[in-house]
Amino acid sequence: MQMRLTDIQQHVGGDLVGDANVVVQAVNSLDLAMTGEISFAENDKYLAAAEKSAASILLVPKSFPDLAGKNILKVDKPKEVFIGIMMLFEDNSLKFSGIHASAVISEKQVTLADDVAIGAQASIQENVSIGKGTSIDSNTHIAHDVVIGEACRIGPNVTLLSKVTLGNNVIIHAGTVIGGDGFGYYWDGEKQKKVPQLGGVIIEDNVEIGCNVCIDRATFGMTRIGKGTKIDNLVQIAHNNDIGEHCIIVSHVGLSGSVTLGKRVTLAGQVGIADHITMGDGSTAAARTGISKDVQPNQVVWGAPNRPIKQVMRELASIPKLPALLGKVKKLTQKVLELEQRLTELDKK
Repeated sequence: MQMRLTDIQQHVGGDLVGDANVVVQAVNSLDLAMTGEISFAENDKYLAAAEKSAASILLVPKSFPDLAGKNILKVDKPKEVFIGIMMLFEDNSLKFSGIHASAVISEKQVTLADDVAIGAQASIQENVSIGKGTSIDSNTHIAHDVVIGEACRIGPNVTLLSKVTLGNNVIIHAGTVIGGDGFGYYWDGEKQKKVPQLGGVIIEDNVEIGCNVCIDRATFGMTRIGKGTKIDNLVQIAHNNDIGEHCIIVSHVGLSGSVTLGKRVTLAGQVGIADHITMGDGSTAAARTGISKDVQPNQVVWGAPNRPIKQVMRELASIPKLPALLGKVKKLTQKVLELEQRLTELDKK
């Protein structure tokens, strides 16, 4: 794909400085960009890097000075505009179409809408519905009683087990398993006995799920992932979780059963959440937080057990002071002992 600076300006607006006809065919970072590529500087801190960059076009804020010999497009929010341009250059076109001859599709109540693409060695069981424009990549297994909406992209080696429902525009990357049994056992006095997992999973519209994620079916009812939520690689979401809309869940997060996340909740890397915990709308758990009690809306927590992040930072700041404080306590204790000894001697007189 190639775009001229003037074409980009027509697409995103802004003030043009330099050669309107210069052409780019790729996007890149300031330090890696070469001739024929477009990059951006988010603010004035990147002025020196922008001057050194070999990019043919630079997106910069409107406060940015003109740079000699540089083709510049000045916009209000260069980072956001650049991400939009990245999407123009992204090649998401499907590399396969139709139904591969090696795909195994049940003849019982399977409904495929127009423009569905199914890759090599895919397996689709009975009573499955797949919406218009959805693609199922190679070696993916779709069990019985699954509903997949329109324009979904299911990567290779994905497993969708029974009673899984996907909305529209859902993206699932390679190796993910949705609808596996929830982890439920009880001790009968002699051994662990399995609790049947009879529910399903609902993935709402515009959700994106990374590689090697596991989302368990509910014991009863549904495990739910709200619309617009984005889940990183290597995340475990247990049975009966209710994940709100537009949440961000980063890699290595683990959620126990019956966890409720409100809207726009952010879980940073390696966060662990105990069962039956609720996190309110807009709340955030910093990396490696162990959440054992509910989190209020818009609260930022950290540590294990979770506390407000400002409290944790004060606690951590006090740790280096402990040796000196301990020394003072020892001196004060010695003085108290000496005073007590003197008082005892005075009493004897």
